[in-house]
Amino acid sequence: MTDFGTITQVKGSELSPTSDPAKSNRLRRARAIFTCACDMPADERVMFVEDSCGGDLALQELVRSLLRADEGGVSAWDCAGVEVASISPVFSLPSGYAPIRELGRGGAGVVQLCRETESGELVAVKLVHVESSGRGAASRFRREWRLLARLRHPALVALRSAGTLDGGCSYLVMDYIDGQDIRKHCREQIVPAHRRIEMLVPIAEALAVAHSHGIIHRDLKPGNILVERNGDARLIDFGAARVLDGDLNTRQENTLTGQIIGTLSYLSPEQAAGNSRHADHRSDLYQLAVVAYELLANKLPYDMDGHTSAEILRAIIAEPSMPLDATGIVEAGHPAVAFFERALSKEPELRFSSATEMADAMLALVETLKTSRSQDARSDDRLVPAGN
Repeated sequence: MTDFGTITQVKGSELSPTSDPAKSNRLRRARAIFTCACDMPADERVMFVEDSCGGDLALQELVRSLLRADEGGVSAWDCAGVEVASISPVFSLPSGYAPIRELGRGGAGVVQLCRETESGELVAVKLVHVESSGRGAASRFRREWRLLARLRHPALVALRSAGTLDGGCSYLVMDYIDGQDIRKHCREQIVPAHRRIEMLVPIAEALAVAHSHGIIHRDLKPGNILVERNGDARLIDFGAARVLDGDLNTRQENTLTGQIIGTLSYLSPEQAAGNSRHADHRSDLYQLAVVAYELLANKLPYDMDGHTSAEILRAIIAEPSMPLDATGIVEAGHPAVAFFERALSKEPELRFSSATEMADAMLALVETLKTSRSQDARSDDRLVPAGN
C-alpha cells in the first residue's frame, strides 16, 4: 500500500493539509476508511467505502481518489464503473417489469424501481453483474437469493422472484419499500425516544425468525433498516449473511481469519477482532443495540471522529461503551442504562441470549421511556436527541 503522506502530496489541494477543522476531519476520516479498504479484497471495497462514507459524497470521492492513487490509476472503482454502466436498466430487466427510476447503485450493480406489468404493483429489481465481479460476488448474490426465499416476516422484505439474464446479470425482484433509513427518518421527523426504540422491536423479532433458520445477518446498521411512510421499519440486505445450519451452511466458507465482515462503526467486538467466522446471533443483537443507542443519543457508543480504522477497532474490542446517562439523554439509574450495558457487553454470553429476549426487553424499555417523558416536563428536550 502506498504511503498515505505520499498520496496526499500528489493529489493536489483537496488532499493537502488544511487549517479548516471540517476539511481536516474529512481527511482523517478518509485516511481511516482508505487504510481499512486497502486491506480488503477488491470486490468488497466498493460496498465497504460506500457504507463507511454514508451520504457524504465528497468523502466518498476523496477515498476513491486515494484508492486510485494507491493502485496507480487503475482501480477496482474504475472497473466497477464499467460494470455498472454495462447494466442497462431498460434493456437488461427481466420480462414483465417496466422501469420507472433508479433507486441506487453500488460497485457492480443497480437497484431499479419498476412496475410489475401484470399486477401494476411497484417492485425493486436488484441487478448485479456477477460474472464480471468474480466468484465471490456471484456466490454472495446466489446465497442472498436463497436466504430471502426462506424468510417470512412483516419486517423483512419479501423476495418475489430471482433469476439470471443473458449477458451475465443476475436479478432479485423484491417488495418496494417506500421509505428512508431509520437514522435519517428519526432526524428529519420529531420522533420521541420511546418510538425510536419501538420501531426496532419488529426488527428484533425479524432477526429471531432469521436466527431460527440459522441465518446471521452480520451487517445491522441504520442504512439497512428502512422506515415506510406508515412508520413501520423493515430490515433489508442479507448480502453479508452467514448460514450456520442446513444446505446453505457457510461455517466453512472461505473467510480468512482476521477478515472483517460488516460495517466498521457497527461491528461487534468479535467481528472487530477478525472473528467473523465465529460470530453468532449475539453479534447481530450487539449491532442492533448500537443502532438503538445511536438513535437515542445521536452518537455512537464510542468516540470515532477523527480516528483511524485501527483505533476504532481497538475501541470496539477493548474500550467500554459510553454509558447512556453520560450523554445526557437519560438520568443516572434509568433502566435504559442497564439495557445498553448488557446489550453492548464485550462478552457475547453476557448479552441477551436471543432476539426474542431482546425484543421483550426493548418493549419494557419503551414503557419506561414513555413514563420518563410523562413524569418530567423537561424530558421533551432530554429524550429527543439533538440534531432534530
